Amino acid sequence: MSNEAPDPADDDAYGLSEPEERPAPSVPDVVPAYVRAKLEQRERQAPPPLRPPRRPMIDGTLIFPFYPCALAAWTIITLGLVVSGYMLLVLWGPAAQLGMLGLRTVGLSAFGATLMTLAYAFTACLNVIEGTSYGHDSVECEPDMNWKEWSYSFAYVAFLVMQAGAVGMAVKIVTLSEPWWPMAAVTWALLPWVLLGSLAAQGAWVPLAIGDVVRSLPSLKWQWGLFYLQTTAIALVWVALTVGGLRLAPWLMPLYSAPILAAGLLIYARLVGRLAWCIAEHQRRAGDEEG
Repeated sequence: MSNEAPDPADDDAYGLSEPEERPAPSVPDVVPAYVRAKLEQRERQAPPPLRPPRRPMIDGTLIFPFYPCALAAWTIITLGLVVSGYMLLVLWGPAAQLGMLGLRTVGLSAFGATLMTLAYAFTACLNVIEGTSYGHDSVECEPDMNWKEWSYSFAYVAFLVMQAGAVGMAVKIVTLSEPWWPMAAVTWALLPWVLLGSLAAQGAWVPLAIGDVVRSLPSLKWQWGLFYLQTTAIALVWVALTVGGLRLAPWLMPLYSAPILAAGLLIYARLVGRLAWCIAEHQRRAGDEEG
């Protein structure tokens, strides 16, 4: 018997061998070539890691409309609002001198342009809210060119606004206030609650799913305060410029009012999504502490 130790470099001395090289996972050959290429590309691309914002109500909010992922949607909404604005100016001005036929023609055109623009804008805003609520900084907010989806989004958001407006109307009736601003203020204050409740309810009927939103107010008071501060400031600036433009230079007003409104809608959606993310993170941390 030999007392020599086997050479460690010799794998066969220990009964070892080189590991077999495993083939990389591949798509079955029965898949068509163009589908196969897409699936293989998806397998190679790992999803980007989520990096939650350090200051969720500040970072990437006011400049969001100028993100590459949102610039196209902001441009389309702006153009649609400019066209709608000039159609409404024509409706209130020159079209009135053309009689009933002119009013009907311009009125229907203005109504259609405004409806399609708002439907597209609401669809983009819903995409922004959903993507941002998951913690993504860059979200795909540009809607597909599907008018049926736009129509559904318009009806969905309109129903949510009606729920907030119903509470505002109830407050106006109970307080017997003649001016309209108490109703508008209550509706404006409750609108983010309704939007966030719709995310929790996964539907448009939110009264029974708004509890988490209400419970978040004491613990996330700074986030809620920044939300109302920024959104209210943008809304007041837009109203002041629009009303002033109608009085001083109405035919120039759509050129600067439309881009501000388009940016305001996307910023509002961005901030609602960040609030949803903050609420979800607060609930997760509370659950970890209890566990």
